[in-house]
Order: sequence, then C-alpha cells, then structure tokens
Amino acid sequence: MLDTVDIRLCLEYFMIYNKKNCYLCTVMRHYIITLLFALIMASCGDDEPEAVKVSRTVLVYIAGNNSLGSGWDEKDISEMESAVAAGALNGGRLLVYHADIKGNPVLCEITEDGGLEAIKEYKSGLSSVSIAAMKEVFDDMHAIAPADDYGLVLWSHASGWIDYGRTPEHKVSKSWGIDGTYQMTIPDLGRALQGEEFSFIYFDCCFMGNIESLYEIRDAAPYIVASPAETPLDGMPYDMNVKCFFEKTPDLVKAAKNTFDSYDALSGRSRSSTMAVYDMRYIGEVASAVREIMLHNAHPSEWYEQQQYGTSGFRDLFFDLTHYVRSLTSDSSMLADYDAAMARFVIYNENTPQMALSLPAIDLNNCHGVSCYIVDTEGDSVVLPGNYGDLQWWGDVVSPAFGF
Repeated sequence: MLDTVDIRLCLEYFMIYNKKNCYLCTVMRHYIITLLFALIMASCGDDEPEAVKVSRTVLVYIAGNNSLGSGWDEKDISEMESAVAAGALNGGRLLVYHADIKGNPVLCEITEDGGLEAIKEYKSGLSSVSIAAMKEVFDDMHAIAPADDYGLVLWSHASGWIDYGRTPEHKVSKSWGIDGTYQMTIPDLGRALQGEEFSFIYFDCCFMGNIESLYEIRDAAPYIVASPAETPLDGMPYDMNVKCFFEKTPDLVKAAKNTFDSYDALSGRSRSSTMAVYDMRYIGEVASAVREIMLHNAHPSEWYEQQQYGTSGFRDLFFDLTHYVRSLTSDSSMLADYDAAMARFVIYNENTPQMALSLPAIDLNNCHGVSCYIVDTEGDSVVLPGNYGDLQWWGDVVSPAFGF
C-alpha cells in the first residue's frame, strides 16, 4: 500500500497534470482526487496497534486498603518484579490491580524488564470489594492483555464463610477481602467471578480452603489453591511462584508446595502453614457423598474431638471436613465413596505439626486439606451462625439432613 508521502506525491502530480492537459475531464479529476484524499485520511488515522494476544495473562488483585497495606503489598510486588526480571513470564503478561492503604486503585503491568508500569487509574472511592469494581478490572484485563487463558491471584485478608461487615451491594457478608469498612460476601465473590473462566485461582489470604466458600465459587475456575487455616503475613513467595503460573500448564502444586515449604523450614511459631490444591471438577462428587452420609446421621459422637483449623477468635468455626465425616458413620461403602471423591478433589495437601500464628496454638494431627463448619443443634432447633443459611452448601448438602 502507498504510504502517505507516495499518496501526496501522486496527488501533486495529478493536480499539475490537470493544469497542463485540458482533455482530462472534470468528473474524472474529481473522482481521482477524492480517492487520493481518502487514502491519505486512512493512512493518517489512528495507528495505535491492537493488543497482541498472548498465551496467558495473570492478574494479581490486591485489595490492600487494610492492615496488610502497610508494606506487605509493596513487598509482594517487589517479589513479582524480581521474578519477572529473571524471565518468569514465558511469553505471558502479569497485571497487578493495587488498591493501597489509602484506597487508591490502579491497574499496573510488570513488564519483561521487571519494571512496574501504570496502565489505568480508577476513580476515587471505588471499592475493591464491590462486584462492579472487580468486574471492571476483569473487563480491563481482557481488553488490555488478551490471552488464550487467564489466571487470578486474590490478595487480601479473608475469613471464609464467616459473617463479617458489609459490601457496597449487601450489608451482611461472609468475607473475602477488606477495603476500609467494606468486605466482600462470598456469594458476591461468586457473582463477580461468574463467566470469567479463569484457568486457576490462587487465594493468597486466610481461611479460603473451606468447603462452603469453595462450593459457592465452584464454577469460577477448574483449579483453586487455598489454605483452610490462617496464612502468615508474608503470604506466598512470589519470587518463586510467578514462574509456576506461567508454565505451559500452570504448576499449581509446585506453587502451593513452594509456599508451604517456605514456612515449614522456619522454627517456633513461624512454622505454621496449611496449603491445598483443589480440582474443582470433583467438588460435586464430594457434595453428593457428604449429603448421603449426613442424611443417615448428622450428629457426631460427643467423645469425638474434631480437628480444628482456627486459632484464637476463629476456634469452633473451621473443622476438618474428612475428620468430621468419619465421626458420622462407620459404613464402609459410604466412606469409600467419600474417600474416592476427596482423593480426586484434593490433589495436594500439606500442613505443619501446629498452627501457632495466633495463640493458643492448635495441633494439626488430622488434616485432609479442606475445612467445614459443623452445624450445631439445641434440642430440636438448628443453630446457624450469621447468614450461614444463605450459602449454597447449606441448601444443597447440609440442610436436608436437618429436615429443611
């Protein structure tokens, strides 16, 4: 195609030719000049290239308007920069949505040289734990860094299914993420993730390895990495894990193991970690097996000491699901179905001997990688904490055992 200079030279030639040659009709001259001007305008148009599609884009979504935004966010971003500078991207792109402790939200990219480049600043007052905000960031991710598939890291505080605070959409919540006075409900997180089709989600936060939350977002990604207990303030080692996310097939077991090993190598109270990887294709089988067992018996023996995951104020809220199920029945056939489903569902699970990040410490003797809440009864009445009854796990699995 002619470039702009060539077109302008042609136009000048025809203008001069027309002055010297009267036999060129006015109509023909008009069409030629019109065509040449159209070519010039096309050549002078918006030359900004379309975003090139890559194999994978990973978004780290940092809701840091809370105590973690006092430096833990910057530390992790620095680790990401080091990993990328060392060649971790493998042809992909790493985006970071960062709302700092003052709530200033910005979407950045960590470029191949390890630099942090701001792409978009969001309006003041945008709550990072609102459905609208998360959806807007996801839309921007697709537009700015199109890819064959996408991975997501969710970074913040979290308390699983526990009823805390409120979001801009709802005044009561089970929470992932803290943004000032707001926290995101687990059902709202499910709504925000609906239709996004991430290839994996890594929860770099506490208590998201609970069956209630996992079941609520079961269609959000085929693989999820999370801890059923507390996670240390340092979070995952991004300098090691970013590379895992950009392998041809994301090496999520390696990423989870990197995180676990980094804490298992410590001593004292700092040696506290549980990590698991879930193949979400099989969570429905787990739900069916648990429902079948609970329909036969939903009340564990009083002498059975359940495995806790929560310390301090989180005690009696997170229990090991498998340990609980085994307290309900000795039926070998039902337990075999359950164990088979869990073996497919939990593809990686490790824990340190204790969880001592908060005191009193608890022993981790019977951990199988996913927690649950044990519904209590008083006489003929079922006692549900907060808005536990709003969760799909309650409606689909637990409530039938109590006659609902």
